[in-house]
Amino acid sequence: MPSALAAKLRTRMFGDKPTNMSVYHDLIAKSVEPGMTVLDVGCGRGLIASYPWQNHEKIKLWGIDPDPTAAENPHLESFTLLTDDPNWKIPSGSVDLAVARYVLEHVEDPIAFFRNLSRVLKPGGKFIFLTPNRWHPAMIASHWLPYGLKQQILELTKRADPQDVFPTCYLLNSARAVKQAVQRCGLEASELQTREIQPCGYLDFSVLGYFTSYAYFAAMRLTGLQRFFGMTLTGVLTKPLMANTAGQATSAEASLPSPAWQQVRAAT
Repeated sequence: MPSALAAKLRTRMFGDKPTNMSVYHDLIAKSVEPGMTVLDVGCGRGLIASYPWQNHEKIKLWGIDPDPTAAENPHLESFTLLTDDPNWKIPSGSVDLAVARYVLEHVEDPIAFFRNLSRVLKPGGKFIFLTPNRWHPAMIASHWLPYGLKQQILELTKRADPQDVFPTCYLLNSARAVKQAVQRCGLEASELQTREIQPCGYLDFSVLGYFTSYAYFAAMRLTGLQRFFGMTLTGVLTKPLMANTAGQATSAEASLPSPAWQQVRAAT
């Protein structure tokens, strides 16, 4: 369980400061407009830190997820189950804005993922995401930890249900990796930011752990190294108004099967 004292220290020191989630939510708020069709990629059941879609009138919110229970998400107008079919069952050119929270670290086939996004987005459409930075020490440790041990740690530190902890790949968890992938898929990276917004919470099971995270946070902010080793990567990708046919998949490529990406609802 998280330390009660560590929780009090975090609240006192950072209670009025931005969080990873609030920064992500602000990016969405600046982009969503009335009448838009929004696709929540890896929508989950909408129970954890959900964006306040109810504050936006006259939008259509669609969700796609490999977990059938995500159909229970109360914010969705429409739900699509992600299957082994390499092509998402979403109409081409139908989405104004796509969003994904802590999903990219589970993507097994980056090119297939972004080609699906490029296909379903309208020209000028955007994709906004939040994902961990693979070069943060916590993510390096997460990558090498046995899956069962990772479940136990997240259950203790984040109160995560072990069933909501999924295997990670970290193939799209740096600005460079995202740029390299989208160049082949008809999308442009209009904004990519690696940040250390608050101390990492994975060590909050003790006061010593909290201050260790705080020391790392302070060092990153003081030296400017957060742009390389910060906790999170946020991004805005855009589909150009004029299609880049060089980056689109051929019919042969589109027919190739690709591994399903994994959904995450609780923590990395």
